[in-house]
Order: sequence, then C-alpha cells, then structure tokens
Amino acid sequence: MTRLAMCLLSALCVGNALAQTPSENDPWGPLRSLEGHWEGAISGKLGTGTGARDYEFILDGNFLTFRHDSVREPQEKSPEGDHHRELSVFSFDSERQKIVLRSFNVEGFVLQYLCNATGTKITCESERVESGPGFRARVEIDVKSPYQFTERFELAEPGQDLELYFTNRWTRAPKLR
Repeated sequence: MTRLAMCLLSALCVGNALAQTPSENDPWGPLRSLEGHWEGAISGKLGTGTGARDYEFILDGNFLTFRHDSVREPQEKSPEGDHHRELSVFSFDSERQKIVLRSFNVEGFVLQYLCNATGTKITCESERVESGPGFRARVEIDVKSPYQFTERFELAEPGQDLELYFTNRWTRAPKLR
C-alpha cells in the first residue's frame, strides 16, 4: 500500500470514529465529539474576536472540562477590548439523568446550567447564576460535523427576555501547545 493510500485510510478511520453516533445508553451523547482543540470566530454585542477552546474528559471519563480563551480587540462596540477566560465542567447528574454544566469565568460569575441533548444539538438553560441574582442564560451548541460546531449564548437581565449576546463558530484545530 502506498504512503498516500495509508494516510487517506488513516484519515478516513479517524473521521469515521469521530462521526460515530454514541449508544443510546451513553449520557454524554453528542458532547463526546467536542473533545479536542478548537479555534473560532466570535461575534456579538461586544463586537468580533477570536478564541481557542480545549475540551477534555477527566477523572476516568466522569467529567468533561473545557478551557476557553477569547480576545476582542478595541472596536466601536467594545472600546477597551475584551479578554474573556473561562473554565467549565460538564457532569452527569445520575439522579436527574441530565448533564449539568458549571461555568466559571474571569468576570467572577459562576453559572450552573441543566442541559438537554437532542441529536447533534445541546441546549443548556441556567439554573443558577452566582454574582448575578435574577440573571438567566442559555447556551446552544450545534455540532455540524466532527470538525465544526456553532455556539449561541443568550443572556437576560432580571425581568427581561433572553437576548443573543454572542455567536461562536468553532473549527477543530491541531493543539500546538
């Protein structure tokens, strides 16, 4: 077999492994395909920017973590710019049979979400927001392929409706660190 054929076969096998549908008994469902390094474009209320994110299963696969780092340069919507950092942990609540997301960000907020996965879409609705009483939030992740996903983040101040705050478009990238 030629080197080119072996490389193509290897790439095909990796792609098929990433695209496989998890079993019905797997509580992690479409979240499994997020594991790895991602780079993306960000747009929203504070303007545009770029980001990087790393998803990793830890502690014998019981938790899925992600670290997020994004930058928006100074622009009209964000004259000072913005450097957002976040550490988030997905866990499986066996009592409720639901995925729970806890997100800790550099702005000092801690958000706890209850997540539902349907097919390739994951929707997480806030249950609790520390340091932001009365705020609500929603995160929607849509896995487009093993190499792309989109994310929407909506936020509502107390007594208000949810509004789109930002949209991210993520592409799988090699981890260079």
